[in-house]
Amino acid sequence: AGSVPLLRVTTVYRPSDAMKPLFRARGATDGRAFLDEAQVLAILEAHVAAVSAGGGAEGGGGGQSSHSAWALDPLLSDALFRGGEAAKDPQAGAASMPPKEVRRRFLKRLEQWTRVSGGALEKPMHARGEPPKVVLTTEQRRGHSVTCVAELAAYSIDPYTAARELAGVCGATANVEEEALKSGVQKRVVSVQGLWDRSITEWLPAEDGVA
Repeated sequence: AGSVPLLRVTTVYRPSDAMKPLFRARGATDGRAFLDEAQVLAILEAHVAAVSAGGGAEGGGGGQSSHSAWALDPLLSDALFRGGEAAKDPQAGAASMPPKEVRRRFLKRLEQWTRVSGGALEKPMHARGEPPKVVLTTEQRRGHSVTCVAELAAYSIDPYTAARELAGVCGATANVEEEALKSGVQKRVVSVQGLWDRSITEWLPAEDGVA
């Protein structure tokens, strides 16, 4: 899709405060590091295995886990239930829980972030929750349809380069409109003559979640 390099959008995680003791016990001492789902679940399963073998971490251990239920030692129990609404959960204080349910709750308790990498970005960008969106709109101006693309700068996409490429992709006139905001920032929007929302969406250099 165009010559702009592909952007990759992925979900990554950080441990919440209640989960950090468990992560540290398993050697993941950098609480600000971003981890993918496989890495997070590997830490969880390593902890469960250590507790099952009798080598639990500080504050508890020695509980036996099985394939049908995992023992919730103090560190894992805190990770799942300490603080916030989770503390009121009827399952808080349970001695064990099915592995599938532990994994689900563990992922839900993590801080969820979005990593955007590739494209024109010099280094990966991380945002809490959902990634910033490229704004795609259509307007009527003097009886003619116009498709506008804004917020490209969030992904380090040069609007003038984008305008040249979209003119070729759409076979239509494309310009960059500039507007000075009160903050002093110059807002640049690419406008393409005609209704081209589908073509522009296909052109956007991303796998998922950008527009």
